[in-house]
Amino acid sequence: MSAKAKIIEIRKRLAEMSPEQRAEMIARAGSIVTVEGRALSSRNTELIANQMDGVTIVGGFQQWKRAGRMVRKGEKGLAIWVPAMQKGKEGEDPNPEDDMYFFGASVFDITQTEPLEMEG
Repeated sequence: MSAKAKIIEIRKRLAEMSPEQRAEMIARAGSIVTVEGRALSSRNTELIANQMDGVTIVGGFQQWKRAGRMVRKGEKGLAIWVPAMQKGKEGEDPNPEDDMYFFGASVFDITQTEPLEMEG
């Protein structure tokens, strides 16, 4: 299943929850941060909390590699939305309202990783 299809499925489940149920889920999830220490948006926190319990620190495959860890073979990624900006036409000022879009991506919790083997 693609990251986009996974997110659509999860969004349907979240839409069926009451505001109280979603708030409880976010409270259970606590603060989820990226490998770089940035807090996730409430929407991505909801998405991740709906996929895996106990998530604390997340990162993409390459982010974990740069942080000295590797994703264990066979681990399944957690789907999130990632913001991006379209390149504006030359000479135009970027307009965040018109030029921003989101795409689906996968991240992994620190529990799905292990330290890289040091050579030497």
